[in-house]
Amino acid sequence: MYLSKLLLNPRNKFVQRDLNDCQQIHQRLLSAFPKAESSARAEFGLLFRIENNPGQLYILAQSKILPDWSNLPQGYLLQEPLCKDVSKLYTEEVLYENRYLAFRLRANPTRKIETKSLPNSIKQNGRRVELYRKEEQVAWLQRKAAANGFRVCSLKIRKDTPNLNVNPEAKIYGVRYDKISGKNKKLTFGSVLFEGELQITNPQQFKKCLENGIGSGKAYGFGLLSIANAYERS
Repeated sequence: MYLSKLLLNPRNKFVQRDLNDCQQIHQRLLSAFPKAESSARAEFGLLFRIENNPGQLYILAQSKILPDWSNLPQGYLLQEPLCKDVSKLYTEEVLYENRYLAFRLRANPTRKIETKSLPNSIKQNGRRVELYRKEEQVAWLQRKAAANGFRVCSLKIRKDTPNLNVNPEAKIYGVRYDKISGKNKKLTFGSVLFEGELQITNPQQFKKCLENGIGSGKAYGFGLLSIANAYERS
């Protein structure tokens, strides 16, 4: 697995356009990878997250193969892209059961509605709707955690409160061409930034979670789970 850091030039016209259209930035990042037969994002395991910190606007991009960022437009980046092999961080020696880790996740918490069972017993997928309430967003993360080999830890002061910050963000928009209808389709995603501490409960499941991401909207900057050492516990 490879992790890249792309320090963006906020004055570049292509950067400005891409940041206003999640489909455009999706296509931009895919330009660093070979053409795929089906879903390039899934095939190359591309996950990314835009970080807008004071004085720094950058993209963290994770992929299964080494990307070639030379296809980015001239002036798109303020410095040469940083890329490192992080495979050693995904081993059982590092991701062991009961280990505590700090985490950061931008996610698109949703639920499906209007799911139907057809006469032939085949289930028809419903449409996704955004979860707006903080309680629903936290519950969504806890369900994802249980299914992906970790649990969200509790605060020392209030043990029933997950040790995380839930930061609702501005919606993310884009436009994608729909081959079936022949028309442009507007994309809208609710965005929530989760930060906190987790504990690994199943190393194998957790490793897959790190590689594959969490939730929907992975092509548009959601689902990348970033981890770091947690504070030592007494």
